[in-house]
Amino acid sequence: FCLMAGGNVLSVEGLTKRFGERLIFEDLHFGLDQGQKAALIARNGTGKSTLMKVLLDIEGADGGSVTFNGQTRIAHLAQEHGLDLDRTILANLFEADNDAMRAIRQYESAIKDEDPEALQAAYDAMDRADAWSYEAQAKEILGKLGLHDTDRFVDKLSGGEKRRVALAKCLIEQPDLLLLDEPTNHLDLGMIEWLEGFLAKTKTTLLMITHDRFFLEVVCDTIFELDSFGLHKYPGNWSDFLEMKSERSANEHAQRDRARSIMR
Repeated sequence: FCLMAGGNVLSVEGLTKRFGERLIFEDLHFGLDQGQKAALIARNGTGKSTLMKVLLDIEGADGGSVTFNGQTRIAHLAQEHGLDLDRTILANLFEADNDAMRAIRQYESAIKDEDPEALQAAYDAMDRADAWSYEAQAKEILGKLGLHDTDRFVDKLSGGEKRRVALAKCLIEQPDLLLLDEPTNHLDLGMIEWLEGFLAKTKTTLLMITHDRFFLEVVCDTIFELDSFGLHKYPGNWSDFLEMKSERSANEHAQRDRARSIMR
């Protein structure tokens, strides 16, 4: 199993995963282009979340390769929130790894060191990254997700609130590739509609797991179906997927019928 630089945002070749004797998926081949918005669907327990963890090398694969572009910055919304419980909501968002936060840290360091040249360089970096408005952007995203008191400590939040903070942190990081596992969990209808619009407009490449069919309809331009250990690609949204899957199923039935006729 290897993780290395490549041409596309993501390329997967021959990926295989087992748990003991149980085969989860085998010989998967797929990729994501810049700006593509894809969903991974399958029956529960088929291995969707496992595949996402294998892509990130959180779990090892039993064969194949995962290739990311060397410059690709990735944000991952997992089932576990992964937040610092001893920090506030806003402080957790300020742990993000992006140009704006790096500029803010550079600026704070220059002020502390009282170095005029370093301070000027930090000013320039803040301008380039539009970092002066970063806190306002973070609070806007949190507000859209129903988190208005950003000074609350994470350990005092409910499970749903922690999940929404983790989602906000992924969005504010402005990654090149966004991996979302059930992003609409713990969101009300207004939050879901806002998130649909946010993801539809962003240039970030997206791979998500969701059971929300309307979300699939609005956001996605590609659907991958994990089925019988393999992966099928359908260009388009949920409606396109249903139509193409029906055609594929009819063709497979026809091929089986022809094969049985030949055998007879």
